[in-house]
This record gives sequence, C-alpha cells and structure tokens, in this order.
Amino acid sequence: MLSKLSSLDTLAFTSQAEKLSGQCSVTLFERAIAGHPSQDDDQLINWQLQGETDAAGHRLLHLHLDGAVRLVCQRCLETFLYPVQAENSFLVVDNESELAIGEDDPDAIERVLASSRFDGFELLEDELILSLPYVPRHEQCPNLPEALQDDGTQSAQEVAPKRKNPFKVLKQLKKDQD
Repeated sequence: MLSKLSSLDTLAFTSQAEKLSGQCSVTLFERAIAGHPSQDDDQLINWQLQGETDAAGHRLLHLHLDGAVRLVCQRCLETFLYPVQAENSFLVVDNESELAIGEDDPDAIERVLASSRFDGFELLEDELILSLPYVPRHEQCPNLPEALQDDGTQSAQEVAPKRKNPFKVLKQLKKDQD
C-alpha cells in the first residue's frame, strides 16, 4: 500500500475518486520524528488519502492522520505520547503559476501540483510534522512541583501585581488648591 502511495497519479486518483488507507509505524516517518525521543515500532499512525473531483471540476485530495508520537515535555522534561489527529484538503492544480494563487490568504485551500508520480507519503509526513507542537508539553505534568503547576484558573489580574492609579496624585493636588 505504501508503494502505491509513494507514486500516485494525482489526475487519475482524483478523477476516479480513489481511496487509499492503512496504518504504519511512526518510525517510518523519519523526518517527523527526527530530534524526538526514540519511538516504538508498535506506535501506529492510521492514514487515509482520498481523491475527489467536485461539481465545479476541481480536483481535490483529502488527507486524514490519526496516531501518537512520543515527545519530550518542555515543562518537566519527561517523555509522553502526544496524540495526533490531522485533516486537510489540497487542490490539485495543473501548473506552477496556479500554486501561488491565494498564497496570501490564510483561509485558502492549499495547492499541490498535479503529477503522474506524486509522493503521497511525503504529503502525509508533511502533515504529521505540521500537527506536532512547536513546544510540546503535558496538559498536566505528573511530577512537577505544585508551585509550578499552572492549572489555568488564575486570571491575568491575579498574576499581575496591583499598580497604583497614577491619577490619584492629581486628585490630591486638586484638594490642596481648594
């Protein structure tokens, strides 16, 4: 299945609304796990790639990833499994000039260039990389001292020290002039 994924004909895949899915060890995603703790072979990433041609004739690739990657918490420095769930759609375009259309619009659908030998595995790996946090950390670190725990219940006013009102002095000056 991975060999077919690594050399997709995007035009045929989208026009025939083909679907590929499977699961593979996270260790196969070498670029995504580089710099992270060693991963177990039994950590699986479920993936799905589906082609579609919509009513307007746009060719689309729909991608879905689900699994977990072992990361190091930057708060307590312990390893933990980070759950990954990613879904994205890509518009398949015919030429490079169409790739730049909507590049400045953050809501625009991402585009990929049509190819007879498109590497779908590389697309999956790119999406896995993008789904990992820049600063990984537990929701609640198990061994962090209580004083360092941030449960998110403190408001900004409680954290910031109280400042004196600078206009209070003006009020006092006004009283002195009367």
